[in-house]
Amino acid sequence: MPQNPSSSPSPAHRVMLTHTLRKTPMFADISGESLERLVEGCHLQKVPKGGYLFHEGEEANGFYVVHSGAVNVHRVTEDGREQVIRVFYPGESLGEVVIVGDRSYPASAKTVENSQVILVPTAFFRSRIKEDPDLALRILASMNMHLRYLVETVEDLKLKQAESRVVQWLLRQATSHGLDTAPSAELTLPLPKHLLASQLGITSETLSRVFARLRGENLVTVEGKRVVFKDLDGLRGYLLRAEGIE
Repeated sequence: MPQNPSSSPSPAHRVMLTHTLRKTPMFADISGESLERLVEGCHLQKVPKGGYLFHEGEEANGFYVVHSGAVNVHRVTEDGREQVIRVFYPGESLGEVVIVGDRSYPASAKTVENSQVILVPTAFFRSRIKEDPDLALRILASMNMHLRYLVETVEDLKLKQAESRVVQWLLRQATSHGLDTAPSAELTLPLPKHLLASQLGITSETLSRVFARLRGENLVTVEGKRVVFKDLDGLRGYLLRAEGIE
């Protein structure tokens, strides 16, 4: 669990909090004065690798912004498996739903590596909304982004072929990193392979087999966390064939 926060952030922590919150889409264009007032009620917490921010069903005390490290949000299935919903990275927020009504967390969150997170307490943020109603719209916009992500994930999981899920994910990564116009490119996997497999709704073994198949087709090679796109156009064609479109 996170270490107990101090009652008020120190000057050094205020600088860190301000910098991280400013990078968060929710607060990217908030006024300097509003951001300073928001920082006063936030707490920077250290969480070791594998430590939990919260458990599913636990009474909520606020939402979080990742300052450093990574946080895996998941639910546990009936057979005890951990189903990853999403992994959050620095500058991303999670758990905002507790601000607008939910009294407990709908999923669990634990760190993938040693991390620091910013806790924005529920009672404090609600008091800030009363003074600055624009914050309510920011929360709704952030929740909408999470909803869009979940809708896209559900659509991906409806795809019949495991290859389709993996290839579609790879192509989205290429697009988000501005690599989709290059004939070949490379990037670093943003999360461990076992978490990627869980997020895609497949086993680690299946993910390895798909990567091997793509390597055999001379489309992609994966070495550790390094992904080399050898033929992006070919990868797009592979997806079409896997979906029976071509």
